[in-house]
Amino acid sequence: MVKSQALHPELADATVMLTVAAVARRLGVAPATLRTWDRRYGIGPSEHDSGQNRLYTLTDVARLDYMRNLVVQGLSPNKAAQIAKDQNVQPASLQQKPVLTEDSRSAQQTEKIVDLDSPRNTVRGLLRAANMLDSAACNRIIGNLLDTKGVLWTWDNVLIEALKAVGEKWALTGQGIEVEHLLADSIESQLRIISTSVFDPINARPVILACTAHELHTLPMFAIAAGLAEHKISSRILGARLPADSLLAAAKKIGPSAVLVWSQTRGTAEPDIWQALLQQRPAPALVAAGPGWLDHEISDVVSPQSLNETLMILATSVGRI
Repeated sequence: MVKSQALHPELADATVMLTVAAVARRLGVAPATLRTWDRRYGIGPSEHDSGQNRLYTLTDVARLDYMRNLVVQGLSPNKAAQIAKDQNVQPASLQQKPVLTEDSRSAQQTEKIVDLDSPRNTVRGLLRAANMLDSAACNRIIGNLLDTKGVLWTWDNVLIEALKAVGEKWALTGQGIEVEHLLADSIESQLRIISTSVFDPINARPVILACTAHELHTLPMFAIAAGLAEHKISSRILGARLPADSLLAAAKKIGPSAVLVWSQTRGTAEPDIWQALLQQRPAPALVAAGPGWLDHEISDVVSPQSLNETLMILATSVGRI
């Protein structure tokens, strides 16, 4: 008979046994994935009940949790299973996250997988976490990258590439919207942590970041805000689908050093939005960001082509460089 206790690190009773469905819920993976790992890599349940159904002990679950985290970090399932099976994993360490040793790194190189710190491998690990719908792992990976590599590197080398990959999968198969939404939410939440961390900004007049009235893509604005925050530049994100009159009202209230308006596609670009802003005093720097503005050349409005160029322009507007 399967006991129904909740899984907690302190629960180390060797008699607790769990079905594949219960373990799948605990690890955040599909039951079919667990069966595949058992069949292909020999890492699965070690007990049976009276009806000969295979059941997982807490030690089995701890070992699978160890393997899952290695996969999220970028190791192939085959190599991750080999390493996990060699570990003396205890039930009380269910929450412990594995650390790749020099031996496992060497094994990975033997398997001709790129180094764990490379952008390509980091993207792959992030996509695995997203496809498992493991938001905690996505947050951990993105947060660590932002802390160690910075906003610009992380956005250009990992986040954009991961978003492109899930977008292309949806375009080809019509599947994966839930993956894209979870990944985007993790990216926004981690960027928001940085963008709201400026308590002593160098600019008395903040930067306004907004979308055009028909634009829904807001992630780039959070990347810009976080990049500015790394240089102690404060900003105000006004979000998606902001009407032109509301943007003008905000500019009058705040008196910004710069106003950036994002347009993702040609259909959402609104050149008329700049006319009233050009009359604003004191005059802010005006920045038309995003690919939607590529067909528009507007006098006194700059159109950067990258996150780096955008940050340079905005930093210049507040006298940072």
